[in-house]
Amino acid sequence: MLRLQFPRYAPAYGEVDKLQARRSWVVLPITSVRCPLSRVKALKDESAGGGGASGGFAGQSWDPGLEIEVPFEQRPVNEYSSLRSSLLYSWGELSPGSFFLRLGGLWLVTFTVLGAPIAAASFKPSQDPIRFVLAAGIGTLLLVSIVVLRIYLGWSYVGDRLLSAVIPYEESGWYDGQMWVKPPEVLARDRLLGSYKVKPVIKLLKQTLLGTGVLLVTAVSLFIFAAPVKDFLYSLSQPKEEILAASTTKKPDLKKEELLRLPVEVMNDDDLAAAAAKAADGRPVYCRDRFYRAMAGGQYCNWDDLLN
Repeated sequence: MLRLQFPRYAPAYGEVDKLQARRSWVVLPITSVRCPLSRVKALKDESAGGGGASGGFAGQSWDPGLEIEVPFEQRPVNEYSSLRSSLLYSWGELSPGSFFLRLGGLWLVTFTVLGAPIAAASFKPSQDPIRFVLAAGIGTLLLVSIVVLRIYLGWSYVGDRLLSAVIPYEESGWYDGQMWVKPPEVLARDRLLGSYKVKPVIKLLKQTLLGTGVLLVTAVSLFIFAAPVKDFLYSLSQPKEEILAASTTKKPDLKKEELLRLPVEVMNDDDLAAAAAKAADGRPVYCRDRFYRAMAGGQYCNWDDLLN
């Protein structure tokens, strides 16, 4: 509201009497003056004492007449303001140091809570620490990459709408979509926002996605070749005499299921027989088969042997 203060006397043009005939201006007393007022909408952000959520531009509370036909939440400038106030998408406007620090904290928390317990179920940390760390790190890095990709998609969508001269919008639902051509003033403002506020964020997110992709490929390659490289390094660290002795006394590298299905020739190989007995947990191998168990009478066998 504008307030104007007038003095009690105002100039008026007219003639008073013959003595003042040469005078063209006199002062007349007045009691009140009414002036027409025009109402102007102010920004709620400014009235609240803030400078706006978009750094000099109108935030979510700006409702100019030029954009009145587009719903409030579908206006590009308001979508940009929503991104800035979002808990996740606001990471994009952080400085590179703060941004990577948050990503590192997310990776560490996810590695501790999810990655390590899941990887420990497949690879024991005490027996295979390299593959355990790689498996947990790959899963955690994949989750972090998905988070960065989600942030990038949100900023890329808003950036395209800010830089476009024509944008689609929905009046009340998907079935009544419309196209809106931006006025020159709105287009200039949106393109300034898109060029100086959104494009640097998209550039940082692209570089981050590229870096996480390279790390993922490297970690997967190391995980695939971890066992051969480990054997190669182990062979280099041992003398040749120990390698020959180990190759002659090494037990067959067979799985437990294969050891329980060995042919009759196992009787001629003590190492295979010992390995098969160890795989059977000290019980006769026929306990695992219903037919041979019935033929042998089922001695020294438990019902759980058929389930394991």
